[in-house]
Amino acid sequence: MCTSCESCKRRDEYFYRNLDDEKKYFLVLMIGDFRDEMIIPEELVQRFKREILGEIKLETRNGDNHAIVVAKIQEKRIFTVGWRQFVANYDLQIGDLLMFRYKGNSQFNVIIFDKLGREKASSVVLDPFIPRVQDRGNEAHEIGSSEKMDVQCGRCNNWLEYHYADLDNENKYFLMLMMGDFQYEMIIPEGILERFKGEFPREIKLETQNRRSYKIGVAENKLDTCYNQKLVFSVGWGEFIETFGLQTDDMIVLIYNGNSQFSVIIFDKHGCEKALSVIVDPVPPPVQERRPYGTDIVKSSHFHSQPMQRQPFIVVNGLPVESPPTEGQWRAQLEMDKSCQGSMAAINTPPSESSGLRGSLSSEHGHGVRDVPVSSNIVKRKAKLSSSQKEQLRDGYITAHKTKLTSTQKDVVKQKVQSIESKTLIFVAVMYKCNVESPFFLTFPNYYAQKYLGEEARMHLELLGVKWQVRFPDNRGDKKLKHGWRKFAQGNNLKMGDICLFELLSNQSTMVVYVIPANDANVD
Repeated sequence: MCTSCESCKRRDEYFYRNLDDEKKYFLVLMIGDFRDEMIIPEELVQRFKREILGEIKLETRNGDNHAIVVAKIQEKRIFTVGWRQFVANYDLQIGDLLMFRYKGNSQFNVIIFDKLGREKASSVVLDPFIPRVQDRGNEAHEIGSSEKMDVQCGRCNNWLEYHYADLDNENKYFLMLMMGDFQYEMIIPEGILERFKGEFPREIKLETQNRRSYKIGVAENKLDTCYNQKLVFSVGWGEFIETFGLQTDDMIVLIYNGNSQFSVIIFDKHGCEKALSVIVDPVPPPVQERRPYGTDIVKSSHFHSQPMQRQPFIVVNGLPVESPPTEGQWRAQLEMDKSCQGSMAAINTPPSESSGLRGSLSSEHGHGVRDVPVSSNIVKRKAKLSSSQKEQLRDGYITAHKTKLTSTQKDVVKQKVQSIESKTLIFVAVMYKCNVESPFFLTFPNYYAQKYLGEEARMHLELLGVKWQVRFPDNRGDKKLKHGWRKFAQGNNLKMGDICLFELLSNQSTMVVYVIPANDANVD
């Protein structure tokens, strides 16, 4: 699947909002003063077609029903009567999360996760010795005082955890928060491994809500010397992250289906599903019969011509948008997508066969190349990492490809990186002659440039509170900093052997620079 442009994202969002509410998931994070009342995030309200007001029912996985009143106060929807008891029943804490799915008739299924991404066993396991919360119709106003579950003691919690662990893996949900340097590899949380019965598969398949599958390798993190070896999502993980544009604080929920396969629900940091992982594209790129070319990977027999009737346009927020396709069209497209799974190739089409695109890709500008879904290799070649750079990623920094740090330098750099506590990867550069003398330039590694610098041409370097304006001459390959670098290097008296650490701030236009003098680094 190719990465989506802004128009595609808006189209996906429109189609998502027109889905039945029963097909949507929402995540709500417990933050602030949520115990007595809780505001439903506006982003979730906007995505819900029905008005969420009055009495609703929350049903946990063990079958217990809880009546909650949703009130509208100053244009905000708020969980009020009954919410306090719900919080107490499941001992909700700051950082816990609730995943909702509408089931009709003002009823929601709810799955409860703790802050480590583990299901709350008390919401899944049915304890016959704990009085159940019964459905009392329209008596929500009495729940806070009369329908009160016993608060579990330590022994009860141990009993629930024991029986949860004994459940089949197919009956368990796992939540993962995107944090740290997760784009290349991601450590599988210990809580997931502890609750997964048996050995975790060494290769898994993630299937999104629109039935697209992604194979992910699972490997041991052999560079973890402080603790036991950890398992990480490795091969294929970076492509999955890039495809859905996952960012820090986004979340995924994994549901095991057996045979090393997981269904995956993808949420942004607001708790909204990523529409790209739900919507099936109703208008796939046309693939015509043609003779094979040497660069082809996908056989034309994998595709079948099934033209869909074009839907009339309507206007939404002043913009023309196609009406949603019929259920039959969605199903037909879904079957077509299934037959195309795993097809990750660019198909070279002779210019004469591109005429069906009405000139939007001329042979002069498009060169007859177009994307097949699930391919992003045409746009940008993924930066390769050396073995030493892969090791550096574990410690939160990266150097240029050919930079070799001594063992002493590694220790000093690692200590400094830890003290900075940056939320982004830190670029570390050892000053060589070309950095502090003519021709005065500094090269950022391709991996770092693609991931953090983007198309930004102008930036500021900040050292000891003083800012220096610098500029990159172009955006191809490694970013080479020239304009303004000489003034920065001379103004701060940088010497050969000094080590500079660059921390990109959240505004992405300023990098704070930390300097470790050559003498302090004890260069061998």
